[in-house]
Amino acid sequence: MTFSKKKGTLYFGVPSGSLQEQVLRILDKAGYPLPSSRQYELSTPYDKAVIFRVLDRKEMPDKVFKGIVDCGITGKDYIYEAGREQDVAVVGDFIFSKRTNQPSRIVLASRPENGIDKPEDCAGKTIATELPNLTRRRMKELYGIDDIEILHSEGKTEAKVVMGESDAFTDITETGETLRANGNNLVAEIFTSNPQLIANADAMADPAIHDKIEDIRICIDAVLSAEKEPVYMVFMDVPTGVLDQVESLLPAVVSPTVSPVIDDAWRSVSVVIKESQLNILALQLLRLGVDGIVPVPVPKVFTQDMVKNIT
Repeated sequence: MTFSKKKGTLYFGVPSGSLQEQVLRILDKAGYPLPSSRQYELSTPYDKAVIFRVLDRKEMPDKVFKGIVDCGITGKDYIYEAGREQDVAVVGDFIFSKRTNQPSRIVLASRPENGIDKPEDCAGKTIATELPNLTRRRMKELYGIDDIEILHSEGKTEAKVVMGESDAFTDITETGETLRANGNNLVAEIFTSNPQLIANADAMADPAIHDKIEDIRICIDAVLSAEKEPVYMVFMDVPTGVLDQVESLLPAVVSPTVSPVIDDAWRSVSVVIKESQLNILALQLLRLGVDGIVPVPVPKVFTQDMVKNIT
């Protein structure tokens, strides 16, 4: 089946639900701005060779596997829930959270009064979860437990324990602070998840589509790298006599650019520097006689290590 796809066009899956806003924001900064719309197919004016299809995040692994889209972004947990981790190619691993810069954790939790202090205590008990397949698989893989009852939940999962419908529950958390604040015990971490760009095997075998997928992945990596730690293009005037000392201090993302100026006693230097290094470095440079240090924020930086996966 062609699934109404035009030949030579990349079909990219955008997840609905909680991931959609973040994905659209990242795509916009990556050079693929999409209109705010209720339509299921979207396009950007800057690249007509890409069509974005809005799909349910839980269904994304199956849609990619079947070729309804060539690639798409969804959570690693949904890929595992669908049992498609061996059927699709993982092209990119992303961390969207700027709060922790860590993957989300899927934890097993319960109320203290239920007496579940370790995963093995769940044997013969009921676990409420939005991820029934993942929960059953992980309880078996990690703890050898398969005699559990799964209560499929589509929201308010924690409440199922409060109201006595289940003995324990699973939830996605970054730090676990909210779960603890609400009086829950975190029994175990059963999975870690982050957004992934996954691709259809046939799409990856098509050189043109493969390269287009990689192009978007590189642009997303550049955006997320800059968000993880902001970088600056720093311009400065360096006395010629200390140029070698200055160059040895510069921990550049890319090599500094040195240019002559009218006065031969000075050189103009520009370099990309991470924010964490900038304040300390600026003071060291001033002591060497460097003048006019001007940092300009850089929205993203493309480096050669971002293309290492291209074959």
